[in-house]
Amino acid sequence: MATTTALSTSDVARARVELDKMRRSLAGWLKYRTLNDAVVSGAAPTTKPRAYAVEVISTGRDWSAEQRLAKQLYVLLSEVMPGVQLPNPDVSVNPSAAVQLARIALEGPTPSSPASQGAIAWWWPAIIAGALLMTVTTIVKTSADTAREKERLACIQAGACTDYGFWLKAGGVAALVYVAWNMGLAERVKRMLKA
Repeated sequence: MATTTALSTSDVARARVELDKMRRSLAGWLKYRTLNDAVVSGAAPTTKPRAYAVEVISTGRDWSAEQRLAKQLYVLLSEVMPGVQLPNPDVSVNPSAAVQLARIALEGPTPSSPASQGAIAWWWPAIIAGALLMTVTTIVKTSADTAREKERLACIQAGACTDYGFWLKAGGVAALVYVAWNMGLAERVKRMLKA
């Protein structure tokens, strides 16, 4: 005898939050993955020699992480979009499987499809909360974050991206030194040098 549990609004709200986190992670990964692919194809500029940039990106790509991400997305999408034909999740057969599945998760199967709602459909949170797929969305988010960071670092090494985090930290340190200098550090330094 199977028991059914009613979904509470808090379950659906929690599922929506997890879906939004997963979606941001997938979009971030796709951004760097697409840029790196453009560098490899010669469509995007780079500050490094093209051969070096291509080598860095090619060797930096983690195919096992993309395989995990493709399988996780396939499981999630096959549950929330039954009947939609999904691409083969095997990266050895379809190298762009993770990219294709991530785009489906973000944009829907095709623009003309009734299942496509222009991003995550409004009914996904209820399905995810009801089917207890919250863990899968969290795993997809974690995998996408890991893959995004690897693609981002390869993009920086290839000279196609800038490490804004470094410059923000350097600017913050410079601002602190400036404030400290104007609040009396200059006088202390001058006294120490005279002594």
